[in-house]
Amino acid sequence: MASRTQGPPKVKVGTILDKKTVQRLKERSAKEGRPISAIIQDAVTRYEQAAIFDRAVRLKALDQLFSIRFNISGNDIRTIMEEDLFDQ
Repeated sequence: MASRTQGPPKVKVGTILDKKTVQRLKERSAKEGRPISAIIQDAVTRYEQAAIFDRAVRLKALDQLFSIRFNISGNDIRTIMEEDLFDQ
């Protein structure tokens, strides 16, 4: 009898997906020779990593924006802030 490598504990979950999604999952599973659960797990992991990456990119952009010195006076800032854009 072949032994399976022990990985993290697995938990069975139930969900409802539309028929087209399930069909695409089955097709991909057959094409790749992997179980549907592995494909879904990879997708969730990538989704989480993308969210972390997106947040890091946004934080870096904010950091860069606020590290730039603007040559604008306090009076100019107040004028801009008080300007009613709906009057234009």
